[in-house]
Amino acid sequence: MRENLYRELLKKYCDALISLQDKSDDKALKGGIYCRACKNIHGRCPDAVYGFVVAAKTFGDEKYLQAAKDVFAYGENLLCDDGGMYNDAQTTWRYTTTFHQTAVIEALRAGSEILDKTTKSAFENRARRMAKWLYENLDEHSPANINYATTNGLALALSGKYFHEQKYLDRAKRLIAYAMNHISESGFLYGESKPHDKISDKGCKSIDIGYNVEESVPALVKYAYEVDEKDLKEKLVDVVRAHLDFMFPDGGWDNSFGNRNNKWTYWGSRTSDGCAPMFLLFADKDPAFAEAAYRNAEMLDKCTQDGFLYGGPHYYKRGEYACTHHTFEHINSLAFAVDHIDEKYLSPKRTAIPSDSTNLFRYYPVVRTFKIAKGDYLATVTDYDFDLIFGGHATGGTLTALYNRKIGPMIMGSVTDYVLVEPTNMQQVKDRENHRSLLPRLVKTVDDKEYSSTFYLQAEMAGIEVKDGYRISATTGLSTNKGENLSSAKPKIEYILTENGLKISISRAEGLKFSLPLIGGNVKITCGEIENKKEIFFLTGGFIAQEYRIIPNCDGKIECIVTA
Repeated sequence: MRENLYRELLKKYCDALISLQDKSDDKALKGGIYCRACKNIHGRCPDAVYGFVVAAKTFGDEKYLQAAKDVFAYGENLLCDDGGMYNDAQTTWRYTTTFHQTAVIEALRAGSEILDKTTKSAFENRARRMAKWLYENLDEHSPANINYATTNGLALALSGKYFHEQKYLDRAKRLIAYAMNHISESGFLYGESKPHDKISDKGCKSIDIGYNVEESVPALVKYAYEVDEKDLKEKLVDVVRAHLDFMFPDGGWDNSFGNRNNKWTYWGSRTSDGCAPMFLLFADKDPAFAEAAYRNAEMLDKCTQDGFLYGGPHYYKRGEYACTHHTFEHINSLAFAVDHIDEKYLSPKRTAIPSDSTNLFRYYPVVRTFKIAKGDYLATVTDYDFDLIFGGHATGGTLTALYNRKIGPMIMGSVTDYVLVEPTNMQQVKDRENHRSLLPRLVKTVDDKEYSSTFYLQAEMAGIEVKDGYRISATTGLSTNKGENLSSAKPKIEYILTENGLKISISRAEGLKFSLPLIGGNVKITCGEIENKKEIFFLTGGFIAQEYRIIPNCDGKIECIVTA
């Protein structure tokens, strides 16, 4: 164990960001942090002010304090006269003001002894203006997903305490109460949709593990500690524990099925702060929480090259640049850990987390997803049908994840099509020919339309324990990304997981092809044949894989065994 991992990462990330920070005298550019991946300066880079201030306090180097002042000053380019702040110069979205407000207030508190009078006054002036705008413009009825209710609840609570404004505290309490009314029976925050209470045809709710663990639930937990609400803390312990089910043994997150997983990365979500605060604030409640935070920090470290957090494990190897968004947001969770958490929780005694179990069979009805484990293997299978838009998270009885404790990710799917849902918050595709989905799927092209099992909303799944393992079966079909069904296709897929690996059996697949992107491990075809094999890469998730295209035998059957 590296005892100072959180501090190491904080310093590494801050140093890297400073290397790209504009040092000119041009007010339109000075202090901005250039993104090599996106070829611009992201409008949210001023959020780094908190991380820089904590780095200055922790390491005693003036360069970090100067970086904080400069990046804060750059924010004037995005700040409107009414106190709202643009997400980027190319957008009208301003609800992200809440994130900058939190960063500025936390920077003020962390830097109380090192900020000069002029700097402190500038920070406070902007924070007052932003607090007023947030109070007047962002509440539970705003056209935004549930993450804004949670994060603005925190931002207004911080503002209310710092400026002694009771109305901000009252509004914060209302927002947090609203969010807590959106906790499912299984403990998951839902509402990553508009409206927040929307329910799918199969009874699913809008849940995104990435947004929840890196943004919304940490905000809820930080709020609970900020106002010291005992009952809320007790409720949130169960919420945090429920979400921990979706961390892989290596600290990566299983958001392979989440309804906003177009922004998923293996370590979390592209434009959020990180999961550390929600775990570390509760570290005294369960040793698994401190362990989970540390494992995720280890995963961040594994995905870091040259001081930058890359968008997945294989970005660097593939020759992709790291979007600075990942780095300048995640320094905030690291800064919080360094600034607030007892050292004994930052270097925890190693213990188990739920995914370490070698025998697991769980079904989550609210997202219609199975998670199973046997021996060294873990798998996720889903027919989650909530709003397949923007390229679509997987449904259709799809195997979205296969993990092995010795070699790591073997299959890690996400969306079928890569769509720039948030153009200023996502990277562009360079190698378009070999940029392909990592989802295992049945496909067929008819009249230039591609039909895929991952889009089929009417699939039905069942799971049972069998000899030596577990079996998940799915009766599915094929659809386009617009919901057009291929009426002639009614395949059946069966997954059997044992200590020896995963067996995939497909029947009624006449005229179809099975795409199997394998990140690690081996595949043995026992029925059908390999038509093609090629190396592919996908920005969502961030993995290189060998994509096998398998065609069925004359009886319409495909069978393969995936092993480490």
